[in-house]
Amino acid sequence: MICVAVVIVNYKTPELVKACLDSLVGEQSADLRLKVYVGDADSQDGSVEIVCRHIAEKGLDFCSCFSIGTNGGFAYGNNYIVQNKVLNDADVDYVHFLNPDTYVHPGAIAALVDVLEAHPKAGVAGSRLENPDGSLRAYGFRFPAPWREFFRGARLSILDRLFPGMAVKIADLRETRPVDWVTGASFMMPRAVIDRVGLMDPDYFLYFEETDLMSRVRRAGYEVWHASDSRVVHLQGSATGVKSDSPVKRVPAYWYQSRFKFFRDRYGPVRAILANLLFLAGDLLYRAHRTLRRRPIEDAPFLWRDMFAYGFSLPNGRKNP
Repeated sequence: MICVAVVIVNYKTPELVKACLDSLVGEQSADLRLKVYVGDADSQDGSVEIVCRHIAEKGLDFCSCFSIGTNGGFAYGNNYIVQNKVLNDADVDYVHFLNPDTYVHPGAIAALVDVLEAHPKAGVAGSRLENPDGSLRAYGFRFPAPWREFFRGARLSILDRLFPGMAVKIADLRETRPVDWVTGASFMMPRAVIDRVGLMDPDYFLYFEETDLMSRVRRAGYEVWHASDSRVVHLQGSATGVKSDSPVKRVPAYWYQSRFKFFRDRYGPVRAILANLLFLAGDLLYRAHRTLRRRPIEDAPFLWRDMFAYGFSLPNGRKNP
């Protein structure tokens, strides 16, 4: 029998966690056993009690909920659960990192296991993410790179058509195949890969931690796969407060800092700075194009100010050397 540890970090979303746990009930079978761990990141809203009561009332004996003591960020929370609950359990074969603002369609977890079992070089398998209405979200990506930042800033359809490989998002991805990285909302790793590559970098508070992890997975010689049969609904933004379908909001400082850390760690400090400059150059082109066509500029508020205030520094206020 294969054993999968499902790791969920909660922060003030107990009702979403309850729905997520309910969706996992049917995932167990004669060949697949789940151990679900919900770690609460100091929500201070009764989340642990609410979720524990739901587990008891529903008889979800394969689930547990506990406090991790502090809100150290997404990577910190996941690492805490894996280090304290998973790595000391010899029965666990795979670790499934799952967002609290998700629920799975039947067979979603087994589909991830199937991809990892079928491809010995696979170090990560990620789910196909959907909206509640079944429409597709973004879930398979190319790695961010300095030269791609110009195209990300410009956001011009003609450039996207001329240079399709420059987009970070892989559009209309429907088949199971290798990609550079998959979203952190639902992905699975073999225990042996975690033992070799390690866990997420806790210096990322939020954003880019899964991108960094999968960059290290790829550099260790493993593959990252998108599993189209693993269908997971992601209520994106419900856990972070940053929703893609809501009016453009100011981007938090830690997003800029996490982004700069990723570029610096992967490409070095000079190219990390170049990534910022190329993005801003692309944004100038975007602004000029929108102005000429008399269309509103839909940048995040204070984008340039925040880029220079936070986009050249590392998380926790550590400056680039």
